[in-house]
Amino acid sequence: MKFNGKGQGATEYLVLLAVVLIIALVSIALLGFFPGIASDAKITQSKSYWSSQNPFAIVESAVTGVATSGTATNGSIILRNNDAGGSMTNVIVKLCSDSALTNCGNSTSETLGSGEAKKLNVTNIPNGQKSGQIYDLYVAINYTTSNGISSMQYGAKTLTAKYV
Repeated sequence: MKFNGKGQGATEYLVLLAVVLIIALVSIALLGFFPGIASDAKITQSKSYWSSQNPFAIVESAVTGVATSGTATNGSIILRNNDAGGSMTNVIVKLCSDSALTNCGNSTSETLGSGEAKKLNVTNIPNGQKSGQIYDLYVAINYTTSNGISSMQYGAKTLTAKYV
């Protein structure tokens, strides 16, 4: 029997097309089209970013979910002073729903020594959602250096995690 090979070319074409489609789907998933995959990547990036900041790093955060979406909620963060220059006084953390930092929940004023980490409770965080949903909050940390200079640390990335 003699085969002329027409079917082989069509089969190879279909296999290559399938490979290209699979690569395209993986790329789309990594770029954020599928919400579950994108949110986990964003949470990981946020945690990595905030745990390495100076002078203050956010080691851990937890914001409580609410029964009715859009109501204020409370949370806590573990803040570490990464500045080797000494204690920072009047440290207040603001967690805000807008980049203008006008709609914020605030912590009480604390003092953190160099290398020290403390848990700060933040109250009245706006626009709470239900447990398991994602929060994206802008962070501003007001503080006074050991030299008496008042300053504020902003984040280039939002603090992102899931409501507990």
